[in-house]
Amino acid sequence: MTKPWQILATTACITGVLAAAQPPGWITKPGDKSVSYIEGQSGPVTGRAFSATEMRHTVQTLADGTRVERSDTSTFERDDYGRMRNANDQTIVIFDPVAGFTYVIDPHAKTYQKHPVPANLQSFSVAVAGNRTSIASSSGDSRGNSAVRAKAMESLDLPPQNIDGISAKGSRITLTIAAGSFGNDRDLKVVNERWYSDDLQVLLKSSNSDPRFGVTTYELTNIVHAAPDPALFLVPADYRVMEAR
Repeated sequence: MTKPWQILATTACITGVLAAAQPPGWITKPGDKSVSYIEGQSGPVTGRAFSATEMRHTVQTLADGTRVERSDTSTFERDDYGRMRNANDQTIVIFDPVAGFTYVIDPHAKTYQKHPVPANLQSFSVAVAGNRTSIASSSGDSRGNSAVRAKAMESLDLPPQNIDGISAKGSRITLTIAAGSFGNDRDLKVVNERWYSDDLQVLLKSSNSDPRFGVTTYELTNIVHAAPDPALFLVPADYRVMEAR
């Protein structure tokens, strides 16, 4: 069963240019070791349909030296109307700004939850990894409220790259979590690198190094520049709706 949504406090890091004035979404609550940020795509973006495969990989070294690796693969589709679909073999999420709803689907139980799209929506992001679903939305005042007491955040533009024939601009943000934020006896540095295509308006690649969770990478591969099958954005007729939690 899909775990409850991990609602992010802000969508600052799902845009092409990271807004330094907003707390970054890839920083989780201090001391929370149960959930780390799941990288994903954002929208709505119209007129730039495509489909692709998402690859996520995390490497974490425990205190006793044990090395833990986790990998996840999911599919992502976006049509010309800005609808998005993110899926793996456990969960499917459909964001439909045309109908005005988001659907979280359990393909094994053939059930789904239906949630209205927030009013005055500015940005919406979604990610599916294993049995976790991460969703963030921004509407109206999106300044958010960071739980992290950051002593300093440095931003650096990286040289442009060509990733699978797509031009991408890069940025690196280094954020220092001050000593004492969650019982830590020293400052912690979290480094996030992101490669974004202005032409396709997608995140192509990212790397997040966090001493609490290890190194997590994300990459969009097998990109097909064509409209996906419209049926992918519909809930199957024989699925039954469940009350949202």
